[in-house]
Amino acid sequence: MLKNSCIVVDYKMSFKTNERMMITLRIPNSFGYVKEVSVLFNRHGETPGTEKFELNYDVSKSNNEVSIFTGSISFSSPGYRTFFIQLKINDATKYVMYDEESDEAILTSSRNHSFGKLFVYYSFFHTPDWIKGGIMYQIFVDTFCYEKTDNNTKFKIVDWNQEPKWKPDEDGNYRNDQFYGGNLRGIISKLPYIKSLNVTVIYLTPIFKSPSSNRYDIVDFEEIDEMVGTWDDLKELHEKAKAIGISLVVDLVFNHSSNENKLLTEDPDMYDWDLKYTIPKFWWGYSHLVEFNKSSENYLKHLASWLNRYQNYMDGIRLDVADNLPDFVLKYIRNHFSKYLLGEVWKNAIIGDFREFLYGDELDGVMNYQFANAIYRYIRWGNHKSFRRIMNEVANLYPPDALAVSPIFLSSHDIPRIPNILVGDFMKESDQYETVWDMEKDDYWFENGTFNTYKFRSWEAEHDQIPAEKKILAEKLHKLAIFLQYTLPGIPSIFAGDEAGVTGFKDPFNRKTFPWCNINEKMYKFYCMMGNFRIANRSVFSNSSNFKLEYIDESKIVYRRGNLMFIVNRTAERLPLLSKTTANITFSLSSYNYTSNQYILPYDAIVIE
Repeated sequence: MLKNSCIVVDYKMSFKTNERMMITLRIPNSFGYVKEVSVLFNRHGETPGTEKFELNYDVSKSNNEVSIFTGSISFSSPGYRTFFIQLKINDATKYVMYDEESDEAILTSSRNHSFGKLFVYYSFFHTPDWIKGGIMYQIFVDTFCYEKTDNNTKFKIVDWNQEPKWKPDEDGNYRNDQFYGGNLRGIISKLPYIKSLNVTVIYLTPIFKSPSSNRYDIVDFEEIDEMVGTWDDLKELHEKAKAIGISLVVDLVFNHSSNENKLLTEDPDMYDWDLKYTIPKFWWGYSHLVEFNKSSENYLKHLASWLNRYQNYMDGIRLDVADNLPDFVLKYIRNHFSKYLLGEVWKNAIIGDFREFLYGDELDGVMNYQFANAIYRYIRWGNHKSFRRIMNEVANLYPPDALAVSPIFLSSHDIPRIPNILVGDFMKESDQYETVWDMEKDDYWFENGTFNTYKFRSWEAEHDQIPAEKKILAEKLHKLAIFLQYTLPGIPSIFAGDEAGVTGFKDPFNRKTFPWCNINEKMYKFYCMMGNFRIANRSVFSNSSNFKLEYIDESKIVYRRGNLMFIVNRTAERLPLLSKTTANITFSLSSYNYTSNQYILPYDAIVIE
């Protein structure tokens, strides 16, 4: 195996059907006489070489030191593909491969790994422009704000400052049945506050009738929960938000319903059954969540009816557990809902399970937890290899239009709050874990091979707040993580409370009530500052194709977006700046005057124009 950074393969990883993709190979002549350069493609599951073309020697660009070979190809069908570059050097067959460890092209005699990854998407794929370059604000409805509580539901509501219910009921089950009464009227009343953060789109967790506080177990898909409000309230929220430049996205659950949903008895063929009409199929074994039969004609008819009604009340929908919905269902939803479609997909949306999410006829974008992993592994541990790998596999592989509308979730109703991930225990740096916050997979929680939920939740309750000795570090790392979230390709998503200083590990501690009487003003002002900067440069951030990673090591990262260069110092040390750059620094987290200095301060990030 020969390694040589001078071997360069230039190509575009993501492109449209019938668009010609150029591949250029640059190889030093010191390796020998090169001839018969071929590129062998294969779709996922196919034998390498299903599609093949030759690279031709480019006389005009080659010289005594290097040889340049070029060629182009197009594909009429969408899908994920990999390719090999095969060539002959001094009549011996060799392969150009990509070495992730060194981030270099290498020359080898074996064909154990492909060189490149490609994703081809439909040429008609275009996502809504209104969401690009903006800022999302996720609201967990029950714990955000309430106003004019419905008299029929007041008896269910606990005091706003009461701690989350985390202990089991007498029967040993853990239920989400503690209500704080957050509603649509409360959200309407806080629109000026939300707007102060430069938010351009609100994303609401489910609002339809449900017995739980999270409302992911829906009893009626046509009735808004009476604790949440009415259709008129939703219409007013939509219209008033739109009037101040904020769009509305609502969480919808089409994979399953509550076991109390009347459709289970009125239209049982809509559901999957382990024992027909007797024992329904429960999603992940949860007895209160029964799975739909996605092949049922009646299921599809109901979907069409529901979507038709929702169209006038929202600008987009977030599809809960979209990776559990078959491709034909996602295409059906796309055909019946003409607005923004965001899918809950945890893995890489292309190579995670090799699904068709981003072909162009299903989702517009996905919840980009991949970038969250990259950001956390880098900011907390300096894991630059994981960051580079994820950037290569997402920023370059996702269609630009999809990446531009895929929100980056550093926290949400499903994962811990930002400070807890950055300095808390049991977080996972290793890539062997799907996410950094896979804390439940630690052996510490298991007794005789069984996960001890009480042990886990009692530990969370005891460690809910950031220890005093870690608060300063947590704040510094938090700001660096937000800087990356706001400046990498995609849309930053604030989980309501992030900007107010809310802490907490997983459900229910991450879903605590919004501290309206105790907002962390310093953090709030920081989010406002980042929002001002992002919106002021919205044209730059709307284009996901302009991202280029220039340099990264365990201490510093440098990348470009259009005419802007971003430098992040994640360490407690001063680091040298690039020469002659200080005069063009237009933004810094620290607000420090860099006019006469050639170093970047500890835990600071700057923007150079």
